[in-house]
Amino acid sequence: MGNNGPDDQRSFNTHWLNSLPFKFSIIQFCIVGLIIASSIWLILSIEKKHHQETQLSLSQNLGLAIVAQLQQTTSKIEALAASMASIGVTYAHSPSQLQQIVPALLDTDGQKSLIAGGGIWPEPGAFDSSKLRNSYFWARNEQNKFELVYGYNNANGSGYHSEIWYKPTRFYPVGTTYWSDAYIDPYTDETMITASVPMWLEHQFIGVSTVDLALSSLKSFFNKLELHQGYLFALDSNNNLLAHPYDSEEQDSSKPSPYLSYPFEKFTQDHPAYASILTEVEKIDAQFLKQAGTSSTYDKTQLDTLLNTLDASKRDRLSALINANARGISPNSERTTSFVLDQDPLLKEPVLVSVFHMPRTYWKIILVTPLSEVGNKEHAIAAKIGIFLLLTQLIALVVLFIFQHRLFIKPISKMVESLQEGNIAKLELTANQRKDEIGKLAKAFTKRNQQLEIAYASLDAGNLALEQQLAMQKHAQIQLSKHKNQLNDLLNSSQNLICIKNTEGFYTLVNDRFCEVLGLERDKVIGAKDRDLFPAHIAEIIARHDKIIASTETPQSFEQPIPTNQGEITYLITKYPIQDNEGNIFALGAMAFDISHIKAVNQELTGQVEQLNQDLVHREMQVQQLKMTLRRVELSSISIEKHQQQSLQLQHIGAQNHKLMPQLITDILREQLKEHELIFTKLRQDSPLQRGDELLELMRLVTEQTDKLRHLLYLVVPQSEEIKSVHIKQFVEHLLAVLAPQFDVYKVKASLECSEQLALQVSPWSLLLLFYKLLQNTLSHGFTMDTDQNEIAISVHKDGQQLVICIRDNGVGVEPSHLEEINKQIKEHTSTGTLAELALWLKIEFGGELSLSSELSKYTEIRCLLTIPDGSD
Repeated sequence: MGNNGPDDQRSFNTHWLNSLPFKFSIIQFCIVGLIIASSIWLILSIEKKHHQETQLSLSQNLGLAIVAQLQQTTSKIEALAASMASIGVTYAHSPSQLQQIVPALLDTDGQKSLIAGGGIWPEPGAFDSSKLRNSYFWARNEQNKFELVYGYNNANGSGYHSEIWYKPTRFYPVGTTYWSDAYIDPYTDETMITASVPMWLEHQFIGVSTVDLALSSLKSFFNKLELHQGYLFALDSNNNLLAHPYDSEEQDSSKPSPYLSYPFEKFTQDHPAYASILTEVEKIDAQFLKQAGTSSTYDKTQLDTLLNTLDASKRDRLSALINANARGISPNSERTTSFVLDQDPLLKEPVLVSVFHMPRTYWKIILVTPLSEVGNKEHAIAAKIGIFLLLTQLIALVVLFIFQHRLFIKPISKMVESLQEGNIAKLELTANQRKDEIGKLAKAFTKRNQQLEIAYASLDAGNLALEQQLAMQKHAQIQLSKHKNQLNDLLNSSQNLICIKNTEGFYTLVNDRFCEVLGLERDKVIGAKDRDLFPAHIAEIIARHDKIIASTETPQSFEQPIPTNQGEITYLITKYPIQDNEGNIFALGAMAFDISHIKAVNQELTGQVEQLNQDLVHREMQVQQLKMTLRRVELSSISIEKHQQQSLQLQHIGAQNHKLMPQLITDILREQLKEHELIFTKLRQDSPLQRGDELLELMRLVTEQTDKLRHLLYLVVPQSEEIKSVHIKQFVEHLLAVLAPQFDVYKVKASLECSEQLALQVSPWSLLLLFYKLLQNTLSHGFTMDTDQNEIAISVHKDGQQLVICIRDNGVGVEPSHLEEINKQIKEHTSTGTLAELALWLKIEFGGELSLSSELSKYTEIRCLLTIPDGSD
């Protein structure tokens, strides 16, 4: 390594724009500017937020104080209106008392400046039945005295009952106050607002008491408030103006402002700067309507008579006020919202706008206060801090530049000069003297120089070794070429198809047999894909097999057709992955040999096996047919046995039916015998019949016996007689009369539901058997001797060609398991029970059926269906 020449040294000279001192200075100036700007911005933001919060707190306290003063005044007005309502109820029929008391109440010392009038407004005929309009209204005259005004009682006018300050009070409870919208009184021409209190007597609405506030007096009230440099708006419940700052510009306070009692929306049309305040007020109203609409005391239909007379824009608000008052919902005295108005049209500067709610009256007080003092303080503080920071940063920048030049820039310049001159010893001296990062940098340059010298020496040795390695690679290439030729000879001499594809699907190696089978030259095969060489369906099969090998990474064999000059021939292909030293697949190999001859032999053997299977299936079908024939024979024998059993059971039922007649008559005659013995006993008493009541008792017993014999005669008709039309209801009533003693034993009350016109051509004996068995079964199994209030309900009606008989009791019921067993016996006729035998008899005699339903300890119902031949009515 030698010294650099003069040209080389000039090439190392640095322009002052690219020098480190200049760059460090620029960076420092940028950092200082950023710190100063961020500090000023941070201070302005913090101070501005702090002053805004302070201003917001002051505005809120001022607004709450104003609301409290105004609320104190409105509360007195409400108390006065409530007192007048009580007086109106008390002296409803004493007009002279009302005319003395009411003016005295209105002329209270504390409210002279606010109250413009008031009075009592009865319902038609409530105070005097002969008067439809009977108001007692007082208004101040020119001498500021209350004078009775009769204009509202004029029969030619619309009357006070349709006024907006009167109608809604019908839906207000006792002692509550409805504050009307601001309006101009038609008889006094005074712009006012009215506090209305309903009068109720014995839960009946009899009228309204009112106190009127002149808006001019409210204007004086607001002018007395200390608002500093701000001003306010006052809105009623329907957002009509009660007071606004433009009132103060009027010289004559007695003259009404052109905007009083007008909607705030109209005011904002003339003064668009206040449109944002209107938007916030509408949001507050929407929230109030939503809150009041969650659960309404009065629905829409109850308020229709009131709301339909109003403008559509006022209906929802009035409905919400009525429901909110009925449920006791009233906003607290609080600030609902605050926001900043960038430019106020009166103060000509940014202002803070706060909206306050008044309870019960639903008025809104909008307070506007300036933010000018906050801005001036912010700018003064920011200017002082900015100047201080600027001077501090400039001094720090100069000190930092001096230290940087001495600690970094000058040592680095000396090291550059030593490297340019090639004076390594000077670098080593600097490295030994300095113990900081500059010394470490000098040591690194010295060490790097030594490494370069060693690298030059090793580079020469590497060149010699490289020449020897090239000679060895040349020898290896010769050997590789020799082995490649041997491998090609081996592949081309094989009768199997051999090929290799890379992972992208391109063929990289094929043997001669592969080209011969496909009938293509090697150049056309190498670099081609399967879809270029084979039909689409075969290329799809090959691609599917390749995916299997790539995913499993194991050799597998597949049968695959390959198109040749002789057509498609089936080959058995063995595919395997080819991997590098790291186990990554970089190619797929395949070997295929012809198995078409083997396939032909397999097909022939398969045909023989299928023929044998068909013969076997034919033999099995013959065996199944023999089994089915044997099964039909067995079923025939079972059916014959079952038919024989049913025949025997039917014979048994018939024998029982024949036996039933003597038993039925015996039971009835036994009851008759008891009755005759009772009569005979009375006749054999020692003394003759002297009393009339004993004679009547004997006559009653003889009459009952005669009736029972008559009922029995109606029922017992020989079965051989010709079948005539039977009146069902009379028949069942006769049977119930005969069985009455048995019902009395079980304390059973029977009821019958049957049409008077129901008559059937059916054997009376069959009906007697059916009803007698059903009733005897119900008495025997449905009740116990120790239960009372037992009932049997009998229902008979005709449904098409079927007679429906239902017998329902309120007895002990049947357990579910026993009920299921009985229904099964009834359906299969496998029991000798009463219901099972009766079901079989119905099925054979009438083509009918019987069913049983029950619920334990509640009821049991027997339902019979009988098919009746045509001709029955």
